[in-house]
Amino acid sequence: KAITEMDSAKTAEQFLTVANKFERIALAEKNQWLPYYYSALSRTTATFISQNTAEIDAILDVAQKHINVADSLMPNNSEIVLMKGMILGGRIMVDPMSRGMQFGMQSSMLTSQAMTLDPNNPRSYLMMGQSLFYTPEQFGGGKEKGCVQLQIAKEKFGIFIPASSLHPNWGKEMMEETLKQCLTETQPEKQD
Repeated sequence: KAITEMDSAKTAEQFLTVANKFERIALAEKNQWLPYYYSALSRTTATFISQNTAEIDAILDVAQKHINVADSLMPNNSEIVLMKGMILGGRIMVDPMSRGMQFGMQSSMLTSQAMTLDPNNPRSYLMMGQSLFYTPEQFGGGKEKGCVQLQIAKEKFGIFIPASSLHPNWGKEMMEETLKQCLTETQPEKQD
């Protein structure tokens, strides 16, 4: 039920409410990594859409704590390593100018590590694609580089089957939305 609520959440407040539900589940199921993972995912997603940058670090501190527990329960898991990178990506939003280089490189390294751990995980390619898409070319990114990774993510989503109905299966809609931007923002302007 909590996964369904997370999938339908639209606001930062809704994501934080469902994160608290996952936290309660995690406290009851202390040996299961998925509730800790989903708590971290919900909190991190909340920071991506929040308008209040003053709260981001505190929210991500809890997400980091939860993903560390998940990692201790399920080491070397692509989804968990990717989430660590996403948390760092969220921290950039507090102050992109001072945090971008440090956290951006660390986040990219974790995303690459997640790709190595599971080359079939479409979310790793999605996150790499989004990171490159929104990173200026002078800092190693660019829309075209991002779109290449997003196209790979699309192919991976086409064949991805989660291990169970409880395992991570998010990201396809996000990938489709960003791919639409690829089509509109990387095409040359039509000359009349």
